[in-house]
Amino acid sequence: MLAFKNHHHFAPPQPLTAWMESYSRRQKFRRMARSLLAERDDTLSDLGYDRYDLLDALHLPLQSDAMQFIEARRSKRKQQNSAV
Repeated sequence: MLAFKNHHHFAPPQPLTAWMESYSRRQKFRRMARSLLAERDDTLSDLGYDRYDLLDALHLPLQSDAMQFIEARRSKRKQQNSAV
């Protein structure tokens, strides 16, 4: 009887996998940002977001982490507000 071998040991090359992960992360961010951008500015402020930061993050290159960008802007804003 013939033996069938499982040839499903294919793993995508690392750069492709990294690209797919960053694309997936960006798509999740886009969904979140779109729902937040539908809110009013005072609601965004209560949540700790700024409309312009969200819009800027949506235009970042794919390899940039949009949430990291938002968090950096948020912490910078907190430092500026505490210094005042």
